[in-house]
Amino acid sequence: MAKYKQTEAGNGQGLFLSINLKEQLLPGTFEYMLDDLIGNKIDVSAFDKNYKNDDTGAKAVPPPALIKLVIYGYSRGAKSSRRIEELAKNNIIAKALTKDIEPHWTTIAGFISGNSEIFAEIFVKVLAYCSELGLVGGQTFAIDGLRLPSNASMGLTGTAEELEKKLGVYRKMAERHVAKHRRHDERGETDKKTEKNYQRQQKHYNRQIEKISVFLETMEHREGKRGQEIKSNVTDNDSAMIMSSSGYIQGYIGLSVSDSKNQVIISAQAVGSANECEHLPAMIDQTLGNMREAKIKKPKGTKQTMLADKNYFSEENLKACEEKNIEAIIPDSQYKRRLGENGKMRFEADDFKYHEEGDYYECPHGKRLAYCGTNILGGSEGKVYQARAVDCRICPCFPQCIRSKKEQILIDKGRKIRITRSNENGSLCGALRKKLNSVDYQDRYSYRIQIIEPVFANIGYCKGLNRFSLRGNDKVNGQWQLYCMVHNLGKCLKGYNTEKGYA
Repeated sequence: MAKYKQTEAGNGQGLFLSINLKEQLLPGTFEYMLDDLIGNKIDVSAFDKNYKNDDTGAKAVPPPALIKLVIYGYSRGAKSSRRIEELAKNNIIAKALTKDIEPHWTTIAGFISGNSEIFAEIFVKVLAYCSELGLVGGQTFAIDGLRLPSNASMGLTGTAEELEKKLGVYRKMAERHVAKHRRHDERGETDKKTEKNYQRQQKHYNRQIEKISVFLETMEHREGKRGQEIKSNVTDNDSAMIMSSSGYIQGYIGLSVSDSKNQVIISAQAVGSANECEHLPAMIDQTLGNMREAKIKKPKGTKQTMLADKNYFSEENLKACEEKNIEAIIPDSQYKRRLGENGKMRFEADDFKYHEEGDYYECPHGKRLAYCGTNILGGSEGKVYQARAVDCRICPCFPQCIRSKKEQILIDKGRKIRITRSNENGSLCGALRKKLNSVDYQDRYSYRIQIIEPVFANIGYCKGLNRFSLRGNDKVNGQWQLYCMVHNLGKCLKGYNTEKGYA
C-alpha cells in the first residue's frame, strides 16, 4: 500500500506563518482603497482632540485604525462591536487595516458612540472626494427615510398614566413572587435551583420597578400636533413609536438625501420621530450646507429639484423649498386616484371656484356648494362645503366628480369638498397638484424610486443594518452617518481604481 505524507493541519492544528500584512490588501479592492484614503486623502486628525495622554496614561489605539476597522466591519455586515472585535482578531484583511492592533470591543463601542460630531465632519470629506471623482451631479435629489428599531424596549413605552399602571403591575408581580417563595420556604420545598430562579426573577422585577420609578420622577410631558400626549420610552426617550412595513417599532428613522447621478448620499440624519415630513426643511439646509463644505457646485442655468413621496406633502415643506430656490416635486395622497375613466382627471377642490361674497364654492358645472362648518382631520382644521344631492344626480360631470361607481349608486348627498391651507386658492400645494396632472411632471417624479431606494437596499439588505444598536439620538445619528459613509465609499471604488490605474 502506498505511503503518503500527513500533517496535523487536517486535525485543526494551527500554523505559524510569515505574513506581510500590507500584501494582503490587493489593489482594486474596497479595503485597499479604504487603507489608502483614510489618513491620506481623507483627514481624520479631528479625533486627536479626544486624547489627553501626551505625557501620562497608556497608549491609545490610533483613530485611523479604528475607523478603518469599523467601516470595514460595517461593509461586511458586522453590526456589533463584538463581531468587529472578532474580525480584528481572526480576519487577515482587518489585521492589515489595523496593522495587527486588536482593539477590545469596549474600545470599539466607545469609539462609535462617542464621536457623532466627528463622523459628520468625515462624512462631508468623503462627499468631497465623491465630487472630486465626478460622482455628484448636484441638481436633482430624492429624500426618504429608513425606519429601524433601536435598542429600546417597546414594553416600557407609554404616556405618564400608562407607565404608572405598568409600575403598579410590576409591584404587584414582585409582591406575589415574594409571597409564593415564602410559602415554598415554609413547606420546605425550596432547593438551590428554586432559590436561584427566585433571585433571578426578583432581580428582574426590582430592576424594572426602579427604571420606571426613576424615569417618572424626571419625565417631561410632550404634546403632539393634535394636543395629545406623546408616548415616552423608559430605556431610550429620544426614540419614537414608528409605523413600519412590519408593524409598529420603537426606534428611529434614518433620513437620507441622495443625488440622482450615482445615488451618492448628500446628507444623512437619524431622527426619533414618527413623522418624517417635518424634517424636510432641516434636511434641505443640511444638504446645501454639505455641498458648500464639499465645494460641490450645481450646474449653471438650472434649478435644483427635490423629489419626495406623499409623506412630505405639506404647505410648509413646499414653502421651505421655494425659499431655497428648489423645485419640489412631491405628490399628494390622492395623486394616483385623480385619473378617472378614459384618462379624464377627476375634479378636486382646486377645480371649484370660491365666491367670497356669500362664502360658497361653484363647481365646474356651475352648481353651488354651501358652507357646512369646520372639522379637524389629521391635526389640520378645514372648512367643509357641500352641494345638493339633486344637483349632483342630474349633472353631466357626475362621473368625473364622484370617485367610484359604488359612491355614485349609494350617494344620498351632494359632492362635498374640504378646504384646508393646502388646497385653498393660491396655495403652493394646489399649484403642485395641477403640475402633477401633466405627463412631464409625472415622468420626472417617477425617477424618485431609482434615486433613493437603491441606497436603502444597499444599507439595509447588503450591509445588513436591520436595527440601531445604540441609545440616544446623537449616538444613533453617528451610527447612521457611518453606514451612509460606507455606502458613499463603495460608490468611490470604481472611480478610485480608474484614477489609480487598477481598473
